[in-house]
Amino acid sequence: MIRSATPDEETRHLIALYGGDAAKIMGAIESQLTILAARAQTLLSLAGITVTVTGFSGANIARTGRLAAGLLVSGLGVVLLSAAVAMVGILHVNALQVRDAKTRRFSVALRLLVVGLVLYGASVALLLLGNLPR
Repeated sequence: MIRSATPDEETRHLIALYGGDAAKIMGAIESQLTILAARAQTLLSLAGITVTVTGFSGANIARTGRLAAGLLVSGLGVVLLSAAVAMVGILHVNALQVRDAKTRRFSVALRLLVVGLVLYGASVALLLLGNLPR
């Protein structure tokens, strides 16, 4: 298993890599923070799509049965939790330790989004299977 560098190790590496040039070091870190913010925006977009689709078809999905309704509500709740983690934990900015914390929060938000989308997808599948011709 690959071990992540500690903040001290990474700081020493960046200083050595950029010859102590603070502007270049901060530029590299800011670039990483920009990438994390863009990824957070993608998560928020997916969460927004999920909420929008639920507004249009949520009632039909829920009518399929208790399991479909439970999956829909669970999936939507997890997706909204993912969006909250992304907004609170990723979208405000700073430096190395902050970047690392944001990276961890992005990973949590991504996992939550995947779980929510799987639950949501299962509820849609139940809707579709429940409406098959008899």
